[in-house]
Amino acid sequence: MNIKIGLRAERLCQLREQRGLSQRELARRCGFSEALIRKYEMGSSDPAGYFLRTLSEQLEVSTDYLLGVTDDPRGHYGDNQIDDNERAMLDTYRREGWPGVIRLGVERISR
Repeated sequence: MNIKIGLRAERLCQLREQRGLSQRELARRCGFSEALIRKYEMGSSDPAGYFLRTLSEQLEVSTDYLLGVTDDPRGHYGDNQIDDNERAMLDTYRREGWPGVIRLGVERISR
């Protein structure tokens, strides 16, 4: 039995649109070409590991969600062991490091 797991193109498109991003803007944020994003969304190409990881980081979802392995956008975070604030802090740290976490903390405190 040969099971192919590939990018769920409709999820990628839906996530991009939910965040108000054009294909061009998502491509710019990821450091990809706009043509590559278009191929992914049309389902004519699947991203390699680096590209999949970059997309998931920019769209703030797990790679498992983009692949359709789980229906929980948080993937392994969906086990309720950490709350949304903790997840936001962890995701920010992974994207921006400590400066991003400090910025996030200041934003949350000033609310």
